[in-house]
Amino acid sequence: MQLLVATPDAGALLADWPDLARRLAPADHHREDFLALEDWLLALHGVPAEAEPALAAGGLGVAGRGHGWLRLDALSLVISRDRLVALPQRPDDAADGAALIDAVLPQLPPVGTLHAGNTQRLLDLDAPPEARFAPAWRSANRPLDEHLPQGPRGAEWRRWLTEAQMLLHEHPLNVEREARGLRPLNALWLSGGAASAPTLRDCGVRLLGTHPFAATLPVDTASPQATPLRRYGASPAGAAAPQITVWCHAPGQTPSANLARSLAAASIEVRILEPSGQQCYTRRAWHALRVWRKPLATLSPGRPQ
Repeated sequence: MQLLVATPDAGALLADWPDLARRLAPADHHREDFLALEDWLLALHGVPAEAEPALAAGGLGVAGRGHGWLRLDALSLVISRDRLVALPQRPDDAADGAALIDAVLPQLPPVGTLHAGNTQRLLDLDAPPEARFAPAWRSANRPLDEHLPQGPRGAEWRRWLTEAQMLLHEHPLNVEREARGLRPLNALWLSGGAASAPTLRDCGVRLLGTHPFAATLPVDTASPQATPLRRYGASPAGAAAPQITVWCHAPGQTPSANLARSLAAASIEVRILEPSGQQCYTRRAWHALRVWRKPLATLSPGRPQ
């Protein structure tokens, strides 16, 4: 069995799921570089990150003009050690972010036709972008200059983003947010660029918890505790049982009973995606003999002892 847990706070994960520390203690462990859940899900389905907005446009039933699709997000930027850093998006920022995009986009140089679906905003470009864009989830908590648009027209797109930042700086909605104790959404972010998305790869995944990709990847919400992603290219009735379970953990949220029971499997592979990197644990039946290992005190880069 394979279990993937994405969490913004590894310490909170252990507090919310105490049995995890005990069950993972005897497992083999290694650490890998940071990987965003969004990148993992897209790769599993055979979708490059630059095609995600085109995939989202298809979900809205919108046909583009063939030049490319960009996703627009509103982010919070802060200065950290003399560098601009983008803070992670919060679910409760989505509505205000969409309202800010709708307000400032008409004041910016036109680059495409806006299409809206709930709180997501997509641009059907007027011309090929001729630039590379990093998705917002890769820029979270990381220096901004490493993820700004690059390529032949990269400088033009960076100027466009700078103009947007100036418009957002004193926008009344951001003033209101600060009065409510919320951080301002003081920058726009562009991602994508591809004109179309490839045929999605057939896979078996069960996604537990809420995730923005529910608007991009078809989700079956029949179960209150588990939302299995439909397998593309197969009818729901003929879909195989999920082989991988993914839990989107939020601090203060405990696992469902079924998810908690999954840790009792004799053999299990657990991958934990958290801000400092990936923690990968493999437990086999014979690892139960490692009785000297104490429950994990932290999901640290070191080997559990």
